[in-house]
Amino acid sequence: MEFVDLARYLTVSDPAVILPFSELRVMKPIWMTQDLQLVEEPDNLALARTLADRGMKVVPIRRRPPFEQYTDRSTFPRRILFEMTSRCNFLCRMCPQQNLKRPQMDMPGELYRKVIDEIDAHGIEGLWLYHLGESLLHPEFRQNIAHVSKKKNLGIIWMSTNGQLFSEEHIQCVLDSNIDYVNFSAHAVTEETYKTIAPGNFKTVQENLETFYGLKGTENLPRKPYMHCQMIEQETTRHEVDAFIKKHYLRADIVSVNMLEYVNLKNNSFGLRQRERRPLASCLRVSRNDCFICSNGHVTLCDAAYNGEIFLGDVGKETLHDIWNGDRRKKILELNERGRMMEMEFCRQCTDYDI
Repeated sequence: MEFVDLARYLTVSDPAVILPFSELRVMKPIWMTQDLQLVEEPDNLALARTLADRGMKVVPIRRRPPFEQYTDRSTFPRRILFEMTSRCNFLCRMCPQQNLKRPQMDMPGELYRKVIDEIDAHGIEGLWLYHLGESLLHPEFRQNIAHVSKKKNLGIIWMSTNGQLFSEEHIQCVLDSNIDYVNFSAHAVTEETYKTIAPGNFKTVQENLETFYGLKGTENLPRKPYMHCQMIEQETTRHEVDAFIKKHYLRADIVSVNMLEYVNLKNNSFGLRQRERRPLASCLRVSRNDCFICSNGHVTLCDAAYNGEIFLGDVGKETLHDIWNGDRRKKILELNERGRMMEMEFCRQCTDYDI
């Protein structure tokens, strides 16, 4: 879930109230645009004003898709997660890196930028400059970002970092780019809790986050690139969720408390216990028309298939457009439309098909 400071938009009655996460998570969210402005619809504005009159400082939000023209397009992906590298300097408790079997490698910068050119030619709703791995490890990270920043049709652009390598030099590169959102995995409030999740240097990560806040500035928010400061609710962090929101809501454009995914992994069973399941028939991930391009060039339509279990093609050998319109994907779409995803062996074992 995502949360913002309502006082950026409306006058909030005193005393300001910050409800515990247990109550925030069941509240009706306010709709925002991708530019983090209130959606100008009567019911939405009325809800926002009601919460402001109640003295609510922190409120849950949902963001509207930015471009309707890509919603029903099937001949090219709607959104793309494009992995620069599968290498990571962390091995976090809940991450699929724990189960990564494909090569840990960087995609050649020339190929990465060539595929960016093709994506820009078709246009998409959003581009994530990562999948698994820490993008800052890529030796041509800044060149890739500079190339992306020349493009006009990549939609909402995201980068993500665990913060360890997010130095002032890298921060300035991002501030000078056309990146819209920086997803910063801060994970915790205290070093003790942080160490249960990530093997990084807590002090360095926090200092780099403070450097970002300082260089970007924390007044007159929201302002690009939007800081999306996140933690993942799990056994060892859930007791710090309320403190995490209180620590970051005034300076981050969005504070995010994510649901634990990849719940088939042994460390993530907590996430499976947090949701009610419906039987597998059709898959939301397939229906969303999302695409995942791994650093080895392999393309899939499901992030749970991060080891290449659902292989559609290789961007090093053919265009993304041809891969997306190939027979492999067509067969999967047909099964999904008929509610027969159980016929795929990998999908029968999936635990994330409904999120």
